[in-house]
Amino acid sequence: MNSIKSRLAIWIISVLSIVMGLTGFLSYEAARDTEERDYLLLKQGLQERLALSLPHGVWQLDDQFIRLTLDAELKSAAVVGLMVEGDAGLFFGRMRNPDGRITSLAKAAPPPHDEILLLPILYQQRNNLGQITVYLSRGKIATRLANELTRQVVQALLINLLLFIILIAGLKRYVFSPLHELQQALQGAARLEAEADRCLPQSRYSEYAELVGGVNLIIHKISRELGLRRGAEQAAIAEKERAEVAYRQLLDTQNTLVETEKLASLGGLVAGVAHEINTPVGITLTAASHLALITGQVGQQFQSGQIKKSELERYLTDARESTVLILSNTERAANLIQSFKQVAVDQTSEARRQFDIAHYIGEIITSLRPRLRHRKVEIDIDCLPELQMDSYPGALSQVLTNLVMNALLHAYDDDAEGRIRICVDTLAGQKIRLSVTDDGKGIPPENLKRIFEPFFTTRRGDGGSGLGLHIVFNIVFKRLGGTIRVDSTVGEGTSFILVLPCTAPETAN
Repeated sequence: MNSIKSRLAIWIISVLSIVMGLTGFLSYEAARDTEERDYLLLKQGLQERLALSLPHGVWQLDDQFIRLTLDAELKSAAVVGLMVEGDAGLFFGRMRNPDGRITSLAKAAPPPHDEILLLPILYQQRNNLGQITVYLSRGKIATRLANELTRQVVQALLINLLLFIILIAGLKRYVFSPLHELQQALQGAARLEAEADRCLPQSRYSEYAELVGGVNLIIHKISRELGLRRGAEQAAIAEKERAEVAYRQLLDTQNTLVETEKLASLGGLVAGVAHEINTPVGITLTAASHLALITGQVGQQFQSGQIKKSELERYLTDARESTVLILSNTERAANLIQSFKQVAVDQTSEARRQFDIAHYIGEIITSLRPRLRHRKVEIDIDCLPELQMDSYPGALSQVLTNLVMNALLHAYDDDAEGRIRICVDTLAGQKIRLSVTDDGKGIPPENLKRIFEPFFTTRRGDGGSGLGLHIVFNIVFKRLGGTIRVDSTVGEGTSFILVLPCTAPETAN
């Protein structure tokens, strides 16, 4: 019932019914007025005829004339009976039976009637001979009006049905069928492929022909746009595939460079520690060789019995000095080796363990001392003692190493003096704040928002790879489960602030 066709059919039926109903009602009213007018004329004519003809027969007491006169009036449809009563006991009555036969009328049994008309019998307009009783019935009139009403209703229904069929057939041919074709064409246009072009056939109806032309233009344009879009989609898919291949290659290259950076950092650490250990090991070796030499000489003198007290005292003095040198330099070398061993193992493994952060930061800085020896930059550590972390020390070592070496490379010139401060304090929620602050050159604002991007560096020709801070960001966020931000002012220095959980998450964020 929501379709235009259904609603239009209901509207047509309603309008036709109203029009035909009004027409039938007016026709019925006209027929009823005519019947009423004819009924009045009938009574008037009946009075005139009886007033002219009947008094003469009553005056002459002519029964035959009276009977013929009454029978003649009974032929009228409205007259069902007449009764004549006169002086000297005159009575004469006639009636029409329902089957149409005319019979005598008894005075005590009048026929069924709707109206009685009493007329005086005046002979020569002055002698009253009696009266005439006329029995009138509207049955025939009501029957004719009912038949007329039935005819009007049937006529209205037939005309309504005929007009409805004609209108619907015309609408279907000239409106609904073209609209259905238009709908089918538009639905086909919605399913068009790139090379398809479904156009409507031209119509001979001028209004619809203009609409068809417009729809065909739209379909043609849609088909062309679909072709262009399909070509663009194919090109985009190809570009996407090439971009994905390039992205995978970039990720592989980046991973390779990251591993290279880690190995290079470890290699530099190895070289610096090896160079640093060379001095105490050389001193230890020289002192041990000297001690062995003088011990042999004293042994020979002791066996020959020619040793003197002064020579024994000098030997003991040299032995004590050599022993002090050997012990101090051996301990120094052992400390360097221990720090290097722990830091190197942590950097090359992903092991998780519990450690004292203050002690571990000291070991990291100790392992970096050889690389700081020829620089005028001091490193201060401010950390609460016995602050424990359950995390990945190798990741933390790599972060601190990269931050310190990044400061040495970018914040200071080779002969510049400076100070790098590493500070650790606690925060709420079992977290620590670790800051690495230098008083160097600072970072320009245009570079500050890009420093964590991969391969971004301002010192590519001086040893910068552009991956150090990118590695730091990934390790802090993914491995240590923390955050990192940077504050910097040109000419005053830079501060990297890390917020780390004391217990690192089991999986990466």
